[in-house]
Amino acid sequence: MSPNDKRASTRYEVDLPMQVTRDGQVALARTENLSLGGALVRLATELSVKVGDRVEISFRLPDLDKPLSAKADVRWVGDLDQGMIGLQFVTGFRAKETWALNRFLENHGST
Repeated sequence: MSPNDKRASTRYEVDLPMQVTRDGQVALARTENLSLGGALVRLATELSVKVGDRVEISFRLPDLDKPLSAKADVRWVGDLDQGMIGLQFVTGFRAKETWALNRFLENHGST
């Protein structure tokens, strides 16, 4: 079974700026893909993370006045030269946030 078969939510290719915070250290990132359950991000600034770490993410969506924030677990760490990490959201979103994220993702093709 491939890792993609284990995902509960469809991933969508998107390019959004994201902020990833761990233990007070903030890193800028860009999303490679995004779903209701998680994201693959490319860190633009250095952040020391390993599989199992809990981070907080924050990013903006067009239909929300405030940034969408959530806690996420690091599920995958790729080549650190490219700064790729896979995140699984561990806090649910409020109804308005879920609606805005679904609406945003509907405008993008799945991977």
